[in-house]
Amino acid sequence: MTERDIVERLHGLCLLADRLRAPSHRHTQEDYVADRDEIRDHARRFYRDLTGSWPGHEAHATGPERRARPPVPTAVLRHRERIRAVGKPA
Repeated sequence: MTERDIVERLHGLCLLADRLRAPSHRHTQEDYVADRDEIRDHARRFYRDLTGSWPGHEAHATGPERRARPPVPTAVLRHRERIRAVGKPA
């Protein structure tokens, strides 16, 4: 891995961290946890690529397990469709 690759990956991690939003009325806790886990996964992969082992794990380990992102509730999907339908000119 070249120095340029390291700089680009660190910059990408910084951008992910900058976009991380705390839970609010527009950003759910599930989204926050999923985004945080994504940053953690990228940082751990970067560490593995630099050192050859996972942080706190053996080198042959597959890495930490992550929870799957929960599905979007159908009520939220219907609400988004209604908003799109209202916003479109007839």
